[in-house]
Amino acid sequence: MGGRRKKRKLLLQRPKPKIPDIFECPRCGKVALSITIKDGKAKVRCGSCGLQAEFEVPPVYDQANAYGKFIDLYYEGKIEISTSNNEEKKEDENEGESEELH
Repeated sequence: MGGRRKKRKLLLQRPKPKIPDIFECPRCGKVALSITIKDGKAKVRCGSCGLQAEFEVPPVYDQANAYGKFIDLYYEGKIEISTSNNEEKKEDENEGESEELH
């Protein structure tokens, strides 16, 4: 006269959090910032607004650490920020149009 067997509950396995590949741009606010690290230099580029920057990072840095350093340097104003060629062309065209109107 045995009793009923106790049911075992299955443990839910949660997936490990992954490091994101694309980050939020501090200039335009869109999630379009990609970071590539090669030979101790991090290259940051926004696919939306054309924000580009390049700076040195230690060899142990991954993309998330490089993004953190980029954000710190961006808000401190210590980083050279270059825009893409498309934006420079648009600015040149707009200057030419405004000169013709005067």
